[in-house]
This record gives sequence, C-alpha cells and structure tokens, in this order.
Amino acid sequence: MMPPAVVSQRARSLTVEGGDGAVHLVHTVLLNPESGTLSVDEHIRVRCSPPTRWSALGDVLIAPGVGAGRAARLAGSCPGALVVAVHRGTRCWLRPGRDGPVIPFEARGPGRPHGMWDRIASLAHACLVAGLPVPDLGPALAACALRAPDGLTVPTRRAPEPRAGA
Repeated sequence: MMPPAVVSQRARSLTVEGGDGAVHLVHTVLLNPESGTLSVDEHIRVRCSPPTRWSALGDVLIAPGVGAGRAARLAGSCPGALVVAVHRGTRCWLRPGRDGPVIPFEARGPGRPHGMWDRIASLAHACLVAGLPVPDLGPALAACALRAPDGLTVPTRRAPEPRAGA
C-alpha cells in the first residue's frame, strides 16, 4: 500500500483558559495517491509539558519523555487519545491507541526537530482516521517525512532505549 500523501496541514490555536498547555485544533487533509481519495481529519492536539487538565480531552498527546514505557503510561492515563507521542531530542516513541504497539522514530539531519514530533503525531492521527492499518503507520509516516528537509527514520531493529536519567 502506498502511503497517503499530505495535501495540507494547518493548526489553529485554541484559546486556553489559564494558558496551562499548548492546545491546538488541527485540520489535516490527506490524499491517497492510489485511489485519489481525500480524507479530512480534525482533532485536538495537547502538549502535556507541564501536565495539563486538557490532556483528558486530547485526541493526540505530546509529552517529553523516553521510551515505550513512558508512551504506554501516558496512553493508559488518557484512554481517549488515539495517538500518544513522547520524545527526547531526536528520538520519539509514538503509540497509536491505548493498546497499540509503540513505534520508534529518529529525526535525521542537522539541528533539533522543533515541532516535528507534534506534526508527526497529528499526521499519525489523520492516517489512522483515514483507515491506514497500524502496521503500515510507521513506514507511511517516514515516507511523508522524507519529503521534509530534515527527514525521519523508522529503525528496522530495536535500538536500546536510553535510561530516563541518562
């Protein structure tokens, strides 16, 4: 299956009472290059650093952290979120759904992936809503990210996870 191609993605900031977290209403349009089918997704993305009461309402949650265990704990604490991503530096662990497998990613290229993990998590949500099977999610996201200057890789073998204190 060919990965869906991103047609557009724009985020509008919601007014957040108290300003205790970054909450965005994200609108994404995907085009399946094989069928020509468009899929439109709208979801709420919450950046959970520091922890915020908005987490319970988020469809996509982003938080600093390391490893599959942290992603699983965050997903378990907010079962309504379809996508959870935890990240540190150039690495990210994305978990689709409460019981989905954790997919590790690593950013390539110079500099830090500012905002990349937010966009990847939102794109993952849009792909899942469009019906992309979870096993195809990692390669599809990496293929879409390759169009970006920094790029993204999905490790083919599990790399050891850094310890939280490292």
